[in-house]
Amino acid sequence: MIRLAVVRFTQNASRMKHLQNQLQLSTSAVCCAKKKLENKKKASPAVFSHQDNNAIVHDMVKEIQRVEALLVEELTRHFSLKVDIRQYEDVMVKLENGKEKPLSMVARVTLKSPLMVMINFQDNPSAIKAAKLAIQKSTLNVTPQQEGAVLYVTVPPMSKERREKMAADAKGKILNEYKKAINEIYTNGDKKSSSEFSSRPDEAKKTRETLLNLKHTAEQRGSLLIEERRKELLKQVI
Repeated sequence: MIRLAVVRFTQNASRMKHLQNQLQLSTSAVCCAKKKLENKKKASPAVFSHQDNNAIVHDMVKEIQRVEALLVEELTRHFSLKVDIRQYEDVMVKLENGKEKPLSMVARVTLKSPLMVMINFQDNPSAIKAAKLAIQKSTLNVTPQQEGAVLYVTVPPMSKERREKMAADAKGKILNEYKKAINEIYTNGDKKSSSEFSSRPDEAKKTRETLLNLKHTAEQRGSLLIEERRKELLKQVI
């Protein structure tokens, strides 16, 4: 879902601004994660200092900030006690032709009741089988039931077991998805660096080192944020 949202970011400037503000004004867990990271990575600014005018580095910083904002939004939805249909709309469905599309593009997702999601495939019934499988494999932890061209998803109450499962999924699936998005940003930046500084190997090396440091820092920051959210959730279990 994070990687899907990264693509949508470039198509919706107002949403990008909103999520960047959300990241800046997020919970104390974000601040705590950043402080912990700063204590661990005091040398980071020195690595970046010699790249102040490097456009490739600055582009990567902006992209990382976008993905971090998306992570905050994803965690907020994941740990929410309320049903958010966007969680279902963003599920990627692999169709019979091999193409992947978000569920919102192959069906109409609505909230039938506070704890029931209705997904209507009346206009695209051939996608219902693939969509059902995609939902079952997602981090939603639900089992859709089919009635004709409609899937009904009953959202289970917030039990101790469900909270523990949500916490485990955050550390597993969501963190891995976040790291994949960060790695893609790094890979793209490294390719641009190799091309732009092909005649200046020293500059290419410095840029690669900076990009790699930014990648590792972002990964640690994301891990700390997820861990803080997990702890907050599990406190309610004890």
